Amino acid sequence: MSDPMSAPILRFDGVSRDFSAQNGFFGRKRTMRAVDGVTLDIPRGKVTGVVGESGCGKSTLARLALHLLKPSIGHVYFEGNDLAGLKPAALRRQRRHMQMVFQDPYSSINPRFSIRDAVMEPFQVHGIRHTPAEGKERAARLLEMAGLDPQLAEHYPHQLSGGQKQRVGIARALALEPNLIVLDEPTASLDVSIQAQIIALLADLKSRLGLTYLFISHDLGLVRYFCDRIVVMYLGAAVEILPSTDAPHRHPYTRTLMESAFLPDPERRRAVTRLTGEIPSAFERPPGCAFATRCSFASGRCYAEKPVLLTTGRHAVACHHPLD
Repeated sequence: MSDPMSAPILRFDGVSRDFSAQNGFFGRKRTMRAVDGVTLDIPRGKVTGVVGESGCGKSTLARLALHLLKPSIGHVYFEGNDLAGLKPAALRRQRRHMQMVFQDPYSSINPRFSIRDAVMEPFQVHGIRHTPAEGKERAARLLEMAGLDPQLAEHYPHQLSGGQKQRVGIARALALEPNLIVLDEPTASLDVSIQAQIIALLADLKSRLGLTYLFISHDLGLVRYFCDRIVVMYLGAAVEILPSTDAPHRHPYTRTLMESAFLPDPERRRAVTRLTGEIPSAFERPPGCAFATRCSFASGRCYAEKPVLLTTGRHAVACHHPLD
C-alpha cells in the first residue's frame, strides 16, 4: 500500500484556463488562454518555483491551485481531492489546509482592520470562535511566528512598513495551520534587504512547520536560491520542469531565461543569448510550438506540431529539439 505522505500534495491534470474579452466596443468576443494544458505535480514538503516572463500565466496558475479560479479544462487535485467536485462546505473545509500570501501587502489587508483583526480573520471566515482572551493570545502567537512584536496587534495597516505588512500576511496565512502555502510574488514590492528577511522567515517556517510552498516569482536569482525545483512557463504552458536548481537546461527558452539573470561576480558573467521576434498573441495561438518564432533551433515540425511535456533523459521538457 502506497504511503499517502509520498503522494504529491497538489496536482494539475491537463489544466487550462480561458478568459473572454471584447475586441473594442463593437468588436466580437475573443478568448484568451492564460493557462494552457498544464500537468504538474507539487511534491509535499518542497518549494516548487514557477518562473517565466510577465503574462505567462504564473499568477493564474497560483489562483487555480487554490480554486480561486475554476479550470476551463482539466482538474486540480489537493491531497487527492478534485477541488471542482467538492460541495461548497467541503471546499471550505479543504481551504483550511491551503492558504495564499499575495504580492501586494498594501492592498491585501483591509485598512479598516486592526492587525489583530486581520490575523484573526481566517478564523471568522471558517466559523472558529475564540473568547477575547483566546483571540488576543492566538494573534500574539501568530505575530511572533512571523517575526513581529505582538504589541503591533493594536496598530492599523497604515502604521506599518511594507515588510511588516507582508509579515502580517504570512501570519494570517499560518492561522489555520495549512499544509500548502501559495506565494504569489511575495517579495516583489519590497526593498532588497527586506526581501532577504522575508525569504529567511519563509525558509525557517517551512523547516519548523513542514510546509509545502508553490512559489511564483520573476526573480530568477531568488528562485535559484530558495526553491528545490523550478517550473518554467511560456505563454501559459509548462515548457520545462527542472528537478533541481542546478539541473542543466534543455529547453532553448529556459536557457535564455536563466542566462538573463544578473550575476554580481564579474568572473561568472556569461554572454546572453538574445531573443528575436515577438511573443505570439494569447488570443491567436500558433498551431505548433509557441516559442518557435523566437527559437534558433526551430524546424518545420516546430511550426506545425505542438510539443508535449515529456520526460526524456534527465527531466521533463516540451521541445522537439531539446538541448544536450
